[in-house]
Amino acid sequence: AGGDADTLLKQADLALYQSKSHGRGTFCFFTEEMDERLRDRIALEADLRAAIAEQQFELAYQPIYQLASRQLSGFEALLRWHHPERGLVSPGDFIPLAEETRLIVEIGAWVLRQACRDTVQLPGTPRIAVNLSPVQLAFGDTVAIVEDVLKETGLDPARLELEITETALFDDDTRILAELRNLKALGVRIVLDDFGTGYSSLSHLRL
Repeated sequence: AGGDADTLLKQADLALYQSKSHGRGTFCFFTEEMDERLRDRIALEADLRAAIAEQQFELAYQPIYQLASRQLSGFEALLRWHHPERGLVSPGDFIPLAEETRLIVEIGAWVLRQACRDTVQLPGTPRIAVNLSPVQLAFGDTVAIVEDVLKETGLDPARLELEITETALFDDDTRILAELRNLKALGVRIVLDDFGTGYSSLSHLRL
C-alpha cells in the first residue's frame, strides 16, 4: 500500500481502470502487477509514437489465390513493426493500443497509401486487401483519404478491398455505416473479415 495520498490515489485509479475493463458491477484491489502493466503500456505507447515519426513500419504481402482457377487474384497487406530494441513487435500487442490511443488513424492512412503505391507497380491487375479499423471509420476522414490515395496512385478502385470486422458494424452504427456506403460509392470493395465469429446480423450486411 502507498504511504501518501498521491500514491494512494494513483493506485485507486489503476484499480478503477482495471475494474472498468472487466465490465459493470465489478471491483478490483490494487496490485503491483497493475502498476507494472501501466508502465509497460506507457513505454509501448511512447515507442509507437516514435515508430510513426521514424517510419519503423513496413508491409508484408500475403498472396490470395482463387481455389477454383488456382490463379493468383491479389494480396493482403499486413502491417509489421520492427522496433530497434524490441525486435519484431506482434500486431496483437500494438494494434489494440494503437486503436485505444487513435494512433491507428495515422498508421492506417500510411498503410493504405503504401499498399496502393506498391500495388500499381505490379504486373497485371491484382487486387489489394487492406484492413480497416473501426476506429478509422469512427474518427478518421477515411473516405477523403481513400479518395486522395486513389487519385494519387491511379489505382483502379475496383482493385482495392477494404476489410472490416463485423464489430465495425456495431461500434457506431450510424456514422460507420454512412462511411462504408460512401466508400462503396467510390467503387472500392468492402469485405467482411472473420464473418460469423461475433454477432453478425444479416440485416447489417446490406449497405
